[in-house]
Order: sequence, then C-alpha cells, then structure tokens
Amino acid sequence: MLILYPKLPNGNILWSCDNCDKTSEISFPNTSAVALFCSCDDTVHPQCNNDWYYKGLFWERIPMEKRKEYIKYIIQNV
Repeated sequence: MLILYPKLPNGNILWSCDNCDKTSEISFPNTSAVALFCSCDDTVHPQCNNDWYYKGLFWERIPMEKRKEYIKYIIQNV
C-alpha cells in the first residue's frame, strides 16, 4: 500500500500521522508519498510509505534501463 497526501494550493504536501493525526506541510515537489518521523511514538509514519522508499519498492517500479535517466532528471530538477 502507498498513501498519497494532498497537495495544497501553495504546492506543498499536507502530511498527517496515521497514529496521532499530527499534521505538517512538506515542501518536496516530486512526490505525494511522504513518510516522516513523528514524536508520538518515535517512529516513521506511515510505515508503508517508509517501506516504499527504504525497502526498494520505489526503485523496483522503474525499469533498469530507465534508472540512470531518472536519476539524472532528479538531480537536474532538485
């Protein structure tokens, strides 16, 4: 599962903790799948989004032949 958070009119992402409902505005233009550390239990929420990035699920969706091209695009546009 992957949780996509809504974009606000200013382009930021509105993240909310799935454990305590704290919210935060995130300014990262390339994704709506955000996972942040929350002080409610000192872990990352939501865990499924954390797994998306840190267990390789994000990269598995990109074909091997396209990964170098994708990395160059990200570096040039960040």
